[in-house]
Amino acid sequence: MSAAGRYSRQILHWGEERQQQLEAATVLIAGVGGLGATVSQLLTRAGIGKLYLIDDGLVNWPDLNRQTLYSETDIGQPKLAIAKQRLQQINSNVKIELLPKRIAHSFRPPADVSIIADCLDNYLSRFDLEAGLAAGSFLIHGGIEGDQGQVLTLQKGTSQSLADIFAGTRQPQGKIPVTGAGATILAGFMVNELFNTIFGQPQLLNRFLIVGLSDLHLTFLEV
Repeated sequence: MSAAGRYSRQILHWGEERQQQLEAATVLIAGVGGLGATVSQLLTRAGIGKLYLIDDGLVNWPDLNRQTLYSETDIGQPKLAIAKQRLQQINSNVKIELLPKRIAHSFRPPADVSIIADCLDNYLSRFDLEAGLAAGSFLIHGGIEGDQGQVLTLQKGTSQSLADIFAGTRQPQGKIPVTGAGATILAGFMVNELFNTIFGQPQLLNRFLIVGLSDLHLTFLEV
């Protein structure tokens, strides 16, 4: 199957030039859980050129309600190995590099990365991720808790930092409540913004999209 045939439906939407931009792009996905599993899958299906995946977790039973790359047969196995296998089955043309580690203060992304998807579930790791980015890099942050989610794009060196924006925010104690539907909806918004950023037209730069899932409302907040 030719690329034009495989991606024909989305090429009808955004054209050949943008498809070529997508196929030349590299994205780093930090965290391959509730958000990251779906973000990585949608980018792979769309024909992204290269993905870096970062995670150090194992598949557990509570993951299966929302982490769409994993199944019962994967329990106890490293998420990254399973994720790569499933993603390559979806699209063998996508280059996938694995970084099996926990993000810490010393983290630095690979040199060919300038677009990063923050799919993490704790603020300290998010702050460490952002701190290690090169100037000019774009960070697409996503988060969800219960019936509320958020997406925000920042550019390193020109935007406020996540650490400043979330100064004083307390990490939730215990497990974060989340449904599969909620995580999938937020992941879709993140991927849409990742596409916009790859095409040079980020729509949420320095602008929160707040998604209320219980009453289906969207709110924008400038930062």
